[in-house]
Amino acid sequence: MNKRILLGLSTIMLTATLSGCSQVHFGRDAVTIGSVKKDNPEVKHKTTKNESAVSSSSKKSVKKTTKKVEKTKVKDENKKKSKPKIKKVVKTNWNEAKNKKLKVAVNKWSRPSGQTYRFYDGIHPLKTKKGDTYPQAFKQARFVLKKKQIKIGWSPLGKNKYQYNVVAIANDNFKSWHNTYLFCLKKNKPVILLDQSKKGAVVVVKTVKDTTLIKGFEKAYQK
Repeated sequence: MNKRILLGLSTIMLTATLSGCSQVHFGRDAVTIGSVKKDNPEVKHKTTKNESAVSSSSKKSVKKTTKKVEKTKVKDENKKKSKPKIKKVVKTNWNEAKNKKLKVAVNKWSRPSGQTYRFYDGIHPLKTKKGDTYPQAFKQARFVLKKKQIKIGWSPLGKNKYQYNVVAIANDNFKSWHNTYLFCLKKNKPVILLDQSKKGAVVVVKTVKDTTLIKGFEKAYQK
């Protein structure tokens, strides 16, 4: 057995000598003739301090940018939510504030004569002494001024629906008659009509010429 091994070794040596190869390597499991290539070790890329600083700074800038974007989004959403709703203000020729001023003017005007006038409140009908009930009378009766029929109706906002648009009604009842003042707007101009007639199919009215009462109505209408 040992002779065979020696014979093999001697043959290998002789072959190497004849081929001009001087390198014979005896390995654990085999015999190699010639140079043996060594595996190149893996080269690990070392990160420099500048590169690590740049990467960290870029990460921070990305975080800051993200936070800014989120903050702006939140601000925009808060602005949208906080915007107050704009209410449309509808201008009218007559309103409750003007009605109150007219009541003050009428009470001041009627106090010296001992009269007390009740205004139609828009809910409860206004019953006159031996006369018609307002505002139903505008639909149930014909109104005549200077022997001519007129178009008249209840218009609490002063809209030009009729020839005479009634914005306020004031009444005072006496023993056998009544004074019912109809405060009207005719083409947006203050006009006062007086009803003293008895209940019937026709209501005869006349134009009021009392300067104090007219001025009180005009002031309430203008403000």
